Amino acid sequence: MERFRLQVTKGIVINLDTLLTTVITSTAALVAIIGGFLVSRVISIASEQSSVKRKLREINNDIRAKEGLIEKVNKYIFEDDLTEFVENKDVIRGLLDGKSLERIVREEEFDFLSVQELKPYFKQLQEILAEILAGKEVTLEDMKRKQKLKYPERESWYIEIFNGLDDLAEDQRSIHPTWMDSPINFNPPRINNERQNKEKELGQLEVEVTILHTQREEQERILKDFGKPKYVMGGLLVLAYASVVGMVYPSTLLPYPPGVYNDVLTKWWVLSLFFSHIVVIFTYLFVAMKRLGSIGEEVHGD
Repeated sequence: MERFRLQVTKGIVINLDTLLTTVITSTAALVAIIGGFLVSRVISIASEQSSVKRKLREINNDIRAKEGLIEKVNKYIFEDDLTEFVENKDVIRGLLDGKSLERIVREEEFDFLSVQELKPYFKQLQEILAEILAGKEVTLEDMKRKQKLKYPERESWYIEIFNGLDDLAEDQRSIHPTWMDSPINFNPPRINNERQNKEKELGQLEVEVTILHTQREEQERILKDFGKPKYVMGGLLVLAYASVVGMVYPSTLLPYPPGVYNDVLTKWWVLSLFFSHIVVIFTYLFVAMKRLGSIGEEVHGD
């Protein structure tokens, strides 16, 4: 009788060892398959992320380049408006008469640049006038031979003021006493085709920069989504659970010790854990595929 019980016990041990080995092997195969898919997904995400980052760098470079062009065009337009202000004979006459900048702008109805924008340049005009009057030279060439100009980059302004002084002297020598009271104002309009081209270029550049900013925002949104990849973390948790209940725990029972545990209860406990992680894996796959299908329908619907 004792020999029969020993044989039965040995048979149970062998069966449980085989069961545990089978559970571990099956779980390892499932974990390897699902893990391979997850690794493939992570590699794909990393590749797509690199592509988005490269696209972002290209967009940022384009934005910087076009913003640099916009700055140059705006500088050209500003200088052109400033030149138009300085080349206006009535502006120079107002400067020579000691009028304030606000009064000159109001009288000439000059609205291309604001008073605040013109202030530092009007101050330069006043300093150029004071420099010319202090030197008492008749022409700009005489002045350049005797001294260094305070604003050599504004040589055309010196010419305008010299011309204004000549006109003022001519007015004073005029035989018409009312010349200074009612001067004949004639300022022909300046035709600047390059200015018109620059304004068109500026409008086009601003539109392009706006489009690039929109593209950058979209790429940044996509890159942000890559930071939280869908279903990868969930898959890792599922694999961790499967590994613990299907490989780690059964491995601790090998070799199965006879006469220590309730063999029947152990068998069903191990099988229950094995079935549970299979259910968890397939539930995860079902939910992931269903949600991915819903996302695909939303994209096509848009």
